[in-house]
Amino acid sequence: MSRLYTRTLVRPPTRRRYTIYQNGQRINRHQLFSYRNGRFLINEGYELAKRYAPFNVDALCEIIAALPQVSSPVASIDKKEGGYNKGLLVTAENGRQVVAKIPCLNIVPPWYGTASEVAVLQMVREQTSIPVSKVLTWSDTKSNPVGSEYIVLEKSHGTQLTALWDDLKEQDRVQLIRAFARLESQLTGIKFPAYGSLFMRDRLAPPLHEPGRTIDVDERYCLGPMYHGSWPGGYAANPEEYAQYAGPSFAQQGIWQIEHFKTSYGGRGPHFGTPAEHVEVLRMAVQVMPLLATLPAIEHHSTPVLCHPDFHPGNIFVAAEDPTRITGVIDWQFTAILPRFTQVQWPLFLNPPEEYQTGMGRPELPPHFDDQDVEKDEEYSSTGAALLKSHLESYLALTETDVAIRQLFTSCPYTYRDGIVPLRDCLVRLYQEWPRLNVPGDRPCPYSFSRVEIDRHERQMADYRDWLNLRKYTFELLQSNEGGWVPPQVDFAAAQSKMQLLYRRFVRSKAKEMPEREARKLWFFRERG
Repeated sequence: MSRLYTRTLVRPPTRRRYTIYQNGQRINRHQLFSYRNGRFLINEGYELAKRYAPFNVDALCEIIAALPQVSSPVASIDKKEGGYNKGLLVTAENGRQVVAKIPCLNIVPPWYGTASEVAVLQMVREQTSIPVSKVLTWSDTKSNPVGSEYIVLEKSHGTQLTALWDDLKEQDRVQLIRAFARLESQLTGIKFPAYGSLFMRDRLAPPLHEPGRTIDVDERYCLGPMYHGSWPGGYAANPEEYAQYAGPSFAQQGIWQIEHFKTSYGGRGPHFGTPAEHVEVLRMAVQVMPLLATLPAIEHHSTPVLCHPDFHPGNIFVAAEDPTRITGVIDWQFTAILPRFTQVQWPLFLNPPEEYQTGMGRPELPPHFDDQDVEKDEEYSSTGAALLKSHLESYLALTETDVAIRQLFTSCPYTYRDGIVPLRDCLVRLYQEWPRLNVPGDRPCPYSFSRVEIDRHERQMADYRDWLNLRKYTFELLQSNEGGWVPPQVDFAAAQSKMQLLYRRFVRSKAKEMPEREARKLWFFRERG
């Protein structure tokens, strides 16, 4: 039986003579299904295939036209491309508009991604005053007339913050930051008994009906496993079980991926590590996590909280006449309930410079800052003050929790991508600072490093930081990222030529220190195969 939402629908006459647009230009159905928001410098065929999402357009339009909130045939579809979904602004003949999301099921885990996103949207609407779009209809299976999972939502009102942020006055920015802090405070105020992904109890996938797979939140919602396309595990764990199960689950995820030969096609940094070395550092993490979880600061900040996974200006809408008022927050896909100390982060539009130090005091400016940097630093100081004045307790986790501990819990699943150096750096710093941590019971660190091993690691970490800085600079020159994506406004042929030139220079420089074959492995992009 289809899991299609079964609201009784009014069915007005429909037509199939709608027009499909993208960026103001008419497109055909193949272009609607294809990814058209940029190109890929490497592995382009693979990346485009992942993002190809066909579906029955006529069936979707009939469902939308029959909604009580629409009650009119569809006149046009305006495609808004996303990295994981096709976003469609659908306009009916009577002028009413809704938004439809079609997930790219080669990227988004079938059922779990859609079902969890709908559950999050509905809970946030019910338990906070945060302006999120109402879900009008949805399906978490492709066994429906549309032939794909989908979500149809009300259109968000207002203007994307992207269009306004750079022109906002300082006092307006502070007011907006306070509004943002109040929003975050409402999210972190929702009480959860456990960690995991949110689902509705009456819409569970068959595997989650098995005993022990979910933990009830209330009569309507439950928490289930967090699923990733490359990880068949996942967990829903009570807070008291976090140290023994949920935290080490991240490390076990990392071990599973290494043992099953998962690899990243981003560039591999220096001293990437053998599979055996990856497993060794991950097992160290498994050993130390239960001890770290007993620290008072970690216990205090391990409350299960829901945070928006991607606060950037494109996901925040504000009132055009009053840009300090948030009118919509979109893109709740992949939201999870996790310990507060692993969730807290600066919103992307407020990311401080690398030199910025968290805390209430105003940091001393580094000597290389110029006058323009002073203005930027004052902005971040205002940000911190606004957050503190709003009594947003979760932001204290930015300053109270040791960075090495937070990174240990959050980086374990990604050694296949980042190599062993970042995770080992957390382990080394924790070993060096162990007496200062005052672990209850004076329990010793479960692993050790010799002076020789620490010295070697510090040299390797310096190499790794240099590589990261050069990679960042290369991405900026190419206007690209780890996956080789470049935006549509970039001259693709010119970017390809520039990449080849940078590659030759990189290999020629590194070949002075190592065999050319090893130098090529350090390049920032990798072809599949």
